[in-house]
Amino acid sequence: MGLDNARAVADAVLFEGYLLYPYRASALKNRMRWQFGVLAPNSGGAGEPSHARTECLVEPGAEPVFDIRVRFLHLRRHATTPSWDEGVVREIPVAASIRDEGTHEFPWEIGEDGEAGRDERTCRLNGVVRLEVRGVEDASELRKVAVTVENRTPWTPRPGDGRDEMLRRAMVSAHTMLAVQDGGFLSLLDPPQRARAAAKSCRNEHTWPVLVGEPGSNDVVLSAPIILYDHPAVSAQSPGDLFDATEIDEILTLRTMTLTDAEKQEVRETDPRAAELIERTEGLPPEILERLHGTVRFPQREGR
Repeated sequence: MGLDNARAVADAVLFEGYLLYPYRASALKNRMRWQFGVLAPNSGGAGEPSHARTECLVEPGAEPVFDIRVRFLHLRRHATTPSWDEGVVREIPVAASIRDEGTHEFPWEIGEDGEAGRDERTCRLNGVVRLEVRGVEDASELRKVAVTVENRTPWTPRPGDGRDEMLRRAMVSAHTMLAVQDGGFLSLLDPPQRARAAAKSCRNEHTWPVLVGEPGSNDVVLSAPIILYDHPAVSAQSPGDLFDATEIDEILTLRTMTLTDAEKQEVRETDPRAAELIERTEGLPPEILERLHGTVRFPQREGR
């Protein structure tokens, strides 16, 4: 199964908008974060949903086996000035056959850790993953697979609690990866004629599944809160995450190089991933930077 090959795209979704240029906690654009994929505690979501539901179609073989991964960021508060929430990657694995419907609960307990001078805290999270497999009317060879992810964290907001307090108990940038062995998923964007009615009946809430992997492959689906097309890919020229897939890597890299030493130090102190970005940018070889400037690709033609 090809989950490892899909992780580059899934990670781009997970960290999209995580930290924007100039990559400092004090920057105004980094004071209002987490704009999509938020699954809030069901007692107080401030307008955010508490669940996401994925429905997709699979054409099973004799004994299909599913590998399901629910991934999200769990915020860890750094009591610095200004305060900063680091995103800790959480991954919930669920392995199941086509007959293994059920509910899988997962807790993340409250935690306190950190190095000297940095008080780091995470809040308790409780969630469930529900798997359902159903037959498809008028298409007996197909099955409809549904995965629902729900945040069941108990939380009663106190007077004055704002969105930041909700987010600490939320599943942020939540998405689901599904892989199948001995079977294949069907595209919901461009289903075959025989499956169009079944594809239209799929109900996806707060997320959208697409095929990922090499073009033509159909063993892995990524269900993300960002609109994607089938078989998305991270550019081979990209040297690493810049947390802004809508921007041009070359521009962001050059702008990052222009930061002063004091600004770069503030970036390093903001977040470990920001520090890694600075180190990578400062050590970028000229030939890699040249690749970012542009690449010519010629379309392949049949018979050539």
